[in-house]
Amino acid sequence: MSVTDKPGEMSLISGFSRRLFLSTTLAMVVAASLSLMLTVVAFNTGLRPYLLDKARAVADAVQYDVAYAMEVGIPFEEIRGLDEHMAALVTEHPEVSALRVVPSDAAAALTDMSAEQATFVTKEPLGVGLVQSLRDVAGVVFKTGSAFEMVYVDIVYDGQVLGKVEATIDEGYLDGKMTSVFFDTLVILIAVSLVALEVIVVLSTSQLTRPFHMVERAVNGRAGGDLRQYQIGRGKGRLARFIETMNEQNAHLSTKLSQAINNARDAVLTSRLTVFGEKTSVLKTDPAQKASIIDARIPLFVFCFAEELQKSFLPLFVAEFHSESDLFARDIMMGLPISAFMFVIAVFTPFAGKLVDRFGNKTLFLFGLLPAVSGYLICFLAQSANDILLGRSITAVGYAVITISCQSYIAAVVTAENRARGMAIFVGVLMAATMCGTAIGAILADWLGYKMVFMVATVFALIAGLLGWQMLGTDLPKPEKKKSAAGGSLISTLMRNSQFVLIVLFCAIPAKVILTGFLYLFVPIYLASLDATQSEIGRVMMLYSLIIIPTSPLASGFADRLGKNLWMVIFATIASGVVLLGLYQSTSAAMVLAVVAALGVVHGFLKAPLIVAAMEAAEKSADITRTGALSLLRTSERIGSVIGPVIVAALLVYLDHGEVAAILGISVAVLGIVMAILSFNRGSSAAHASS
Repeated sequence: MSVTDKPGEMSLISGFSRRLFLSTTLAMVVAASLSLMLTVVAFNTGLRPYLLDKARAVADAVQYDVAYAMEVGIPFEEIRGLDEHMAALVTEHPEVSALRVVPSDAAAALTDMSAEQATFVTKEPLGVGLVQSLRDVAGVVFKTGSAFEMVYVDIVYDGQVLGKVEATIDEGYLDGKMTSVFFDTLVILIAVSLVALEVIVVLSTSQLTRPFHMVERAVNGRAGGDLRQYQIGRGKGRLARFIETMNEQNAHLSTKLSQAINNARDAVLTSRLTVFGEKTSVLKTDPAQKASIIDARIPLFVFCFAEELQKSFLPLFVAEFHSESDLFARDIMMGLPISAFMFVIAVFTPFAGKLVDRFGNKTLFLFGLLPAVSGYLICFLAQSANDILLGRSITAVGYAVITISCQSYIAAVVTAENRARGMAIFVGVLMAATMCGTAIGAILADWLGYKMVFMVATVFALIAGLLGWQMLGTDLPKPEKKKSAAGGSLISTLMRNSQFVLIVLFCAIPAKVILTGFLYLFVPIYLASLDATQSEIGRVMMLYSLIIIPTSPLASGFADRLGKNLWMVIFATIASGVVLLGLYQSTSAAMVLAVVAALGVVHGFLKAPLIVAAMEAAEKSADITRTGALSLLRTSERIGSVIGPVIVAALLVYLDHGEVAAILGISVAVLGIVMAILSFNRGSSAAHASS
């Protein structure tokens, strides 16, 4: 059921849609789980022979060196430097954890070199324990091999076996590779599932729910004696033809009735025919099909997916191309493209809101693709950090136009009672796209390199444009007209609305500081310092959006029932600051993962209620339209988006990662507490005034 439907309406059809959605989701989960298990088993089965061959090759190399030493006259017992040589081989070949040369009598090992003694330490990737457990189960079920394997190569001289070289496969290396494959596959499956669910929601609504609902209304109308021209919709399928057939019959009856009324010479007969026409509504026509949230879901999702592909590696991409000719030092430049991106959005969003009201959502969506694609191509061709900065700034213009057009599209079709749920759909689409784009972009960066990711983004942006051209409607409700105050501007209006100002300063801006400064800049740099791979960084950042996707609708429904959007925003702001304190004096990637997950839960209760609370506050001003309120909020939020990366980058120059996280967390929590105190005082004053 869409957010515009009334309670109790479409009960049968909406129940069918829910069952279809749940059954499809269950089928995808089962298929994804089986695919994941088979992938891990196939990888384990295929990689182990390779590791055995590699270990045998390393052992053969040691055997050849020993045999060569004996050929030049060095007795087997007097060979020196063999332990250092094997240590170098263990370090050079991570697939091998240990090398040993054992005499044939097995009395004592001439050398016993382990990975630790060779100063080689295998890094344990995130989630290796989970994959190890899965591999153990798979090994039992599919009999894929033993847990530890060793390779032996005899040392032979003059037909006599003098000893053997023993090479042990590094199970940690195998687990690391399997972990990478496991999570890469999991990420791809999640992304594909989310895309599939988005498509299912759109198709089931546009091709099943809405057509069946129109047929239901038409049949019920015909059964109740309502013979008007029924609404057909945009489709041309069998259901539409069925309604067209009824409309043709009704039109024929309408023509006959009109002719009868015109030809009637008896006033009584004319009156009766007219009453019949009014009673049956045979001369009336249903209003045209209205626009729906569904129209904007897929185009917005695909475009945001394209935009989010670079999120997990942008600071590292800038660092790689930084040169002495760039505008600022390397540490500052790493965060500057993010800040510039947000700054351009902040500057352009008010103009985008006005352009939407003037030219329409669909036109502005398509126009926004031009700067967006241009920016991607500039980053693809970049030769310096300055080029990246320019490309991201140009893309920001397109992003501002497209997101505000879709957001105002959704705001125009939702009812006042369901605003939080409507905005939750907008937030959910953004978060789903963020999760998919961040994770897939990290994998593509590992596979193809940083620059090719921007070319992929270009392709998806063009696909989004095609979808927007096909799906976005032009029959939106007319923008509300409000008389502007004398000399009124966005800034002066903002300053007069104290509640809106407080929400922006103490809640919206801190939330964006955390998002861009902490998640987009701090997390990639911190995880890179902990030797996390690019794919691992993408997975950690993906978790934030993955948690918000189911949390935000639940929180929004709760906020609609509770009617306390502002207080939910305040408590979520305080909690988001407290969460960051978890990284103080902590240097583990697991703690970063936990903090990002907790932040996702907290922001799930913040995002949609924040939009609703700000709109409720802004609309108290007589000179702010719905689109104006949204654009004003987005503009104000971008202040936090701009300063967040700059603040974090500057702090990282002088402080360690834990101290930066603690300072950021304490500051946000204090701002939330101040907002709570001010809001409580305002509520008390209003209560006294009313009494």
